[in-house]
Amino acid sequence: MNQIKTILLTGATSGIGLEMARLLAARGHRLVLASRSADRLEIVADELRCAKAADVLVCPIDLSSPQSAEQLFAFSEARQLQIDVLINNAGFGILEEHVAINPERLRRMLQLNVIAVAELCQRYGAEMKRRRQGSILNVASTAAFQPTPYFAAYGASKSFVLCFSEALAKELEDYGVSVGCLAPGPTDTAFFDGIDPRRIAGGHFFRKAGRTDPRDVAAAGVELLEHGGMTKVVGLTNQLAILGNRLTPRGVVAAVSKRLIKPKALDTA
Repeated sequence: MNQIKTILLTGATSGIGLEMARLLAARGHRLVLASRSADRLEIVADELRCAKAADVLVCPIDLSSPQSAEQLFAFSEARQLQIDVLINNAGFGILEEHVAINPERLRRMLQLNVIAVAELCQRYGAEMKRRRQGSILNVASTAAFQPTPYFAAYGASKSFVLCFSEALAKELEDYGVSVGCLAPGPTDTAFFDGIDPRRIAGGHFFRKAGRTDPRDVAAAGVELLEHGGMTKVVGLTNQLAILGNRLTPRGVVAAVSKRLIKPKALDTA
């Protein structure tokens, strides 16, 4: 990515997405930022314009809604934007027993984490293939590499992103289009804001002290875009854990995951 590119980044107003936007703006790229909050998008865009002299467009859109990927594509087409790089970063998770999750919240999560990713890759990937040039970066998770009880649907959605990205990379590599997948572990972002902190306190796997700085994850994502590669797991500890998972019976891996991820019970008395 030595040349100036037009980059579409979803989930751009906080956490990993915001830090990626800052890094990419500092490199002089033109940014198209997509997220739910119009107010927050304008705040981020103003920051990047002032601090980095960046060229920034914003598209307020809720990608957890059906047809939203089509609407985002129409937004860029109406403005005659050639998207050189697509970064599918938006996503959220639900830490709960699967049978206890609100059905509408579950549907929205899968729409965002799975359907929107596949549809955006299809729309923009087709244009990149036609031009024989472009890059796609999908953000998965270390949850993609093993069963994740109490995080079951989220982990499965990220397994989809991982396998989908690696397959798509092979489909498009002969047309000058690169596809990469970034797999961070627990990261200190708003991802955990919807979880009662008492349920992940102390020695829990998701405790705040054990989370990665989103700036480090963003830097790893930008490095993957700039230097290429199929899948990048962020952090040596996570890399070793995934290697261990591959050498361990899946039943054992699932049992360990259950012990690590199970939310703490709250005293309701």
